[in-house]
This record gives sequence, C-alpha cells and structure tokens, in this order.
Amino acid sequence: MTLQKKLFLLIVSPILLIQGLWMFLDARKRGEKYYWLWGIFGLINTPGNLVIYLIVTRIIIDKYGKR
Repeated sequence: MTLQKKLFLLIVSPILLIQGLWMFLDARKRGEKYYWLWGIFGLINTPGNLVIYLIVTRIIIDKYGKR
C-alpha cells in the first residue's frame, strides 16, 4: 500500500465513522424506526448520504409527517 493510500484512509475513515455515528444518534433521537440503518448508510460515503439523510428527516418527514 502506498503512502497516498494510507494517508487517504487515515483522513477518510474518521470522517465516515463520525458521520455514521452522528446519523445513528440523530435518527434514534428523532424516533426513526430504522435508526441503525441510517447509521450504516452513513458509513458508505460522504457527504452524499448526509445530504440525503438531512433532506429526508428534516424536510420530507417534518413537512409531511410520514413515518
């Protein structure tokens, strides 16, 4: 493994873990049924999944109340 790949993993891994943990805790706090799934979803990539989470939970669910 090259130095660039190691550095990339060293930078990206904590970002993904923090994002996944925050999404998990926030979804659980907001009473989402599948809060664990949001946490796993947050571990996949950044920032795309965070944007999707915020749109779904802050705009769609809050506006239309669909749970």
